[in-house]
Amino acid sequence: MRILKWFGFPSLACVLASAANAQWLDDFDSYVPGPLAAQSAWEEWTGSVGVDANVDATQSFTSPHSVLIVGTNDVVYDFTNLPGGRPSSGVWSASIKTYVPLGATGSGFYILMNDYPTNLHWSVTTEFNATSGFVVDGTDTRRIRYGQWISFVVSIDLDNDRYDSWYDNHPLVVNAKWTDIGGQTVAAALDLYGDNAGLSGMYFDNARVEQTGGGPLALTSKPNPIGAGFPIELYSQSPLLGSGDIGLLFSWTINGGFVVFPLFNVVFDAAGEWTVRSKVPPGLSGIEAGLKMFALPAGGKVLASNEEVIVFL
Repeated sequence: MRILKWFGFPSLACVLASAANAQWLDDFDSYVPGPLAAQSAWEEWTGSVGVDANVDATQSFTSPHSVLIVGTNDVVYDFTNLPGGRPSSGVWSASIKTYVPLGATGSGFYILMNDYPTNLHWSVTTEFNATSGFVVDGTDTRRIRYGQWISFVVSIDLDNDRYDSWYDNHPLVVNAKWTDIGGQTVAAALDLYGDNAGLSGMYFDNARVEQTGGGPLALTSKPNPIGAGFPIELYSQSPLLGSGDIGLLFSWTINGGFVVFPLFNVVFDAAGEWTVRSKVPPGLSGIEAGLKMFALPAGGKVLASNEEVIVFL
């Protein structure tokens, strides 16, 4: 995959620049191992004490740290701390990397609140049940992939009171109501919680909130990391895309630095999917490449990928 210079597409570049200014990422790497809320903007669940989670160096998606959630933990990031405060309109992506160790038991939860800390209302309550082996949201399930860092992504459309979610870049929830059990069309807080039945432990890394455009679009790469000379597969999917719709895959960051270089155009199939398989050319090593994507459904708004996919070369 060679990186091409960016020519044209000024409107897309403006959208990208806007998105860059409306995002939050906590990779937990700037903290020291030990209690999270005690050293950060995270807090213990309202009215609770002794439920702080630990920053841990045992596992990490981006080195050296992640946060370990066990059955006694309940930590919250209030979105009043986001650069623009709590989102109340537009399309947003909330994503996180998850790691459920082989042999783990109990359940960890990724929860998004639309009202907090008073008049509590839950919008997304996704359970990672290590005992049963399933990721669960209501009646929707996916099998857990143990011992691997797996993306969990929620696309939030506050203008239309809707959310969609993906685990391992495959749909988990499609077109659910954000205020299904009441509350407001606001993204208020993120809650990482271990069930009281005794979650033995799971890890979260790279918690992210980012304003996106038009609707949900998932993007992933397999395998990751990848070495030069080996084939890599890039994949994207959206329930809003159909046969003949077009997209643009491009590099977003190189070794953590912001860039905007397109790679190539793509065409989606009738299932709203697109894949490509290519060998990584020689000479690329020790590089961390962040990829994003735009897609244009017929008669719809431009979609921006829910999260940046980081490929370790």
